[in-house]
Amino acid sequence: MTAPRSSVWLRCRGRRPDARYRVVVFPHAGGTANAYWTWAAEFPADCEVWMTQYPGRENRSAEPLVDAMDPLVDGIAAAIADQAQTWDTEAPAVRPHSAGTPDRAGTSDPARTGVPLVLFGHSMGASVAHETARRLRERRPGLVRLLVVSARAAPSVASPGQEHLLSRERFLEVLRGQGGTDESILEHEDLLDYLLPIIRNDYRLIETYRPPSDDRLPVDILAFAGADDPTVRVADVLAWADVTTASFDGMIFPGGHFYLRENPAPVITELVRHLRLVDQREPSREARSTPEPTWESSRPSGDSVDEMVVGCRARGPKGVRK
Repeated sequence: MTAPRSSVWLRCRGRRPDARYRVVVFPHAGGTANAYWTWAAEFPADCEVWMTQYPGRENRSAEPLVDAMDPLVDGIAAAIADQAQTWDTEAPAVRPHSAGTPDRAGTSDPARTGVPLVLFGHSMGASVAHETARRLRERRPGLVRLLVVSARAAPSVASPGQEHLLSRERFLEVLRGQGGTDESILEHEDLLDYLLPIIRNDYRLIETYRPPSDDRLPVDILAFAGADDPTVRVADVLAWADVTTASFDGMIFPGGHFYLRENPAPVITELVRHLRLVDQREPSREARSTPEPTWESSRPSGDSVDEMVVGCRARGPKGVRK
C-alpha cells in the first residue's frame, strides 16, 4: 500500500483526539520539522500541532531539494487536503462556535465545520504558508481559518535577493547576522558541507519567488515581528494587513529574526489567544476595504514604527472583535 502524501510532508507533535485547534507550522529557510519540535510542545493540550517537512532534509534527505515555490506548495497543499479528509472523519458532530449549518441540500457549510486550522510560518515559511492558504482556498474553501506570518515582509513590499549567490564565506556572514544558527555549527566544516546546500537552496527559493501583490484572502491574518530583526522592517511585516479581506492583527516582540526562540512563551501565549478568538468568529465572506492601521505603543510618542516594542499592535477595522 502506498503511504499517503501527508505522511511524507506532515509530522504531528502528538495526536490529540479532543483537539479544538490544529496548527500547521512552516519552517524558515534551511529549517526542519525537528527545529520546531520543542517549541510546539509548549502549546496547550487542546492544540494539535503539525510540522511541515520540506524535501531534502532529515527523514526526507534522500529526496532532491525543491528550489521553487510552486512545486513546494503544490505538494504541501495536496498533503494537507489529504490529511483534512482524515480530520473530517475525526471531527465531533457539533462544536461550540463552529458547528456546521445545513445548506439547502442538507449538507454542512465546509467553512463552519470541524476543528479550526491555523497555518503558522516563520520567515520563508510565512510565504510558504501564505501560498498554501491560497491553494487551499480553491481545494478546501473555509479550511484555513487563520494565517500567522512571522518575520517576513508582506507580498506588496517583498523584494528579490541574491544572497544565495554569495561565496561560502559571505553566506556564513549572513547566517551569523541572523542569529539563528549556533556558532558551533558554523565552525563545523563537515556539518556545514551538509547544511549549506540546504540553506542556500531555500534562499534561492525565497529570493527568486515573485509573490502576488493584488490577491487578498478571506482569512484572518496575524503578523508577528521581532523589534530588532535586521532582515526585515517591522512596517513591512505589518503590511500583511493588505493581504486579507477579513481581520488583521500585528504584534511586535523583543528580539531579532529568531525572537520566537529567544523567548517563546509570550509568542505562544499571543498565538493561542488568537486561536481562541478564531473559534468565536464567523469565517469571512465579505470583502472589506483595507483599513488604515491604528497603533498602540508602550513607547513615548514620536518613535518610528520600526522602534515599537511588544504591546504595540496594528488592528483591523473598528468593530472587529479582537
